[in-house]
Amino acid sequence: MAVSSTDNLRNLLENIKSLGFFDRLFGWDRIGHLNTAAGNELRTIIGELNALYAQNEQAEIRIRQLYSDLENQKNQYSRLRKEHDSLKNSTGNIHDVLANREQELGALKESEQKNARRLVELENECGRLRSVIDRYIQLFQEKENELGALKEADAKNTQRITELRKESDKLQAALEQFTQRLQGQESGPGALRPAEVKNARKPVRSHIMPKNAANPDEKRILLVEDDVHFSQMLETLLMEIGYTVVGIAVSGEEALALARGENRVDVILIDIHIEGDIDGIETARQIKELYSTPTIFMTAQPDDESIRRVVLTESEGYLVKPINRQELFANLEIAIHKKRKNDAFTGGRRVAVSP
Repeated sequence: MAVSSTDNLRNLLENIKSLGFFDRLFGWDRIGHLNTAAGNELRTIIGELNALYAQNEQAEIRIRQLYSDLENQKNQYSRLRKEHDSLKNSTGNIHDVLANREQELGALKESEQKNARRLVELENECGRLRSVIDRYIQLFQEKENELGALKEADAKNTQRITELRKESDKLQAALEQFTQRLQGQESGPGALRPAEVKNARKPVRSHIMPKNAANPDEKRILLVEDDVHFSQMLETLLMEIGYTVVGIAVSGEEALALARGENRVDVILIDIHIEGDIDGIETARQIKELYSTPTIFMTAQPDDESIRRVVLTESEGYLVKPINRQELFANLEIAIHKKRKNDAFTGGRRVAVSP
């Protein structure tokens, strides 16, 4: 630590006092008085100097304290300056981040509005779909009820068909017995000639049913079958399941005549092996060529050659006896649907072409 001027002055006075310089210069008494006065003054001065020294020390301490405070404030200022610069940079970054966040917030608000509108649209669509589903459920229940009724009716029809088949078997057995009896009497005086036997079992069938041909909902069937018992059973079955039999023919010539005289025939249900000079396949080919009437073939003895000929006629169906009710119904419905669709396209014109 540096020595101040006050310290030097005090040391100087102490040295003068220790040498007794004033005592030798002025005499002892005089010097004593002077020394006493000077000592008093000197002590006063020394006291004042000590006071000044103390004040000086306090001032130095205060100065050093102020200097230290100044250094601290300087350091604090530097630190605050750095923090200010850092905060300034951070503020700029925060401003940029806030600007980005504002843009993101605007985009989110716009997206939220779009989503809200889409939500309303989806809720409306869901409401519409719920109403459609409810309507379909109601329709499904109605169809289920109709299906139940149809199944019940089908069970009754199946039972009726079983009964008719049993009756047909009995009639067939009776017919076979009658045929055997006729064959056994061929050589007798009352025997019938072959032509007479043929005419005896051939009923008159070229009749027209009293139905309204203009009714578009009526499904009209022309039946070509030479087995009287089978044709009667088939006619009953067709009527039970909702079809109208407009006529029954036993030969190809009779079928052509009925087809020519009938105003509207939806389907021709024809046996392959029938009476007459032309069989069922040739008959169906001529009728289809003349009137474009759909045909469904029936046979009890299917063979490859007949099937190949049937394919060439482009018929709408092929059934093997004994006829299954469901197969018959399915073939007839498909054929009628195709015909009416074609009639709607061509205007329902029925043009006969001269053979």
